[in-house]
Amino acid sequence: MELIIRRGECPDDERNILLMAHWALIFDFHKAILDLIPNNCGSAFALVRPCLEALVRAHVAVKGSADDIKKLQEDTYHTDFDKIGPWIDKEFGTDSLFTNFITNAQKALHSFTHAGLSQIGRRFDGHTLKASYNDGEIIEVTRVSTSAAWMVTNLFTIYLGFTREANEAQRLYVKWGEH
Repeated sequence: MELIIRRGECPDDERNILLMAHWALIFDFHKAILDLIPNNCGSAFALVRPCLEALVRAHVAVKGSADDIKKLQEDTYHTDFDKIGPWIDKEFGTDSLFTNFITNAQKALHSFTHAGLSQIGRRFDGHTLKASYNDGEIIEVTRVSTSAAWMVTNLFTIYLGFTREANEAQRLYVKWGEH
């Protein structure tokens, strides 16, 4: 995030404002997820869906219709999870990345955010009322939220023509992924 803030430029048209707001929001969610994981996994896991919702809306801000922009501005936009993945893949040339990701994650994202069985089932460790999230799940949530932060940074920097920052963000993301 600092890569962009140091640049000191803040484009002010309606699409850019929405994109920047969603970009900043994803970083807030990502930081909260990382802060919460050590002591409150349930809350951390619940934030993954709004993090990904902000990622989707950032893409809509860039290439959505005038009606989509109006709905984002009026807070009446609703994501159709069955349609948005293919739309993003088509508009941004991401093959089936978003389609596969959203399709595979949709039920779990909903369940974790809306107190479904994904959350309820992790309230017990055997017969003891104690939260039970395994290391693999925690690593996956960390990977997903970090990837969302990078994806929106990638979208943001490329869309605004910040080539140097886009390249540096890519380098940092690849380096992070090596671990």
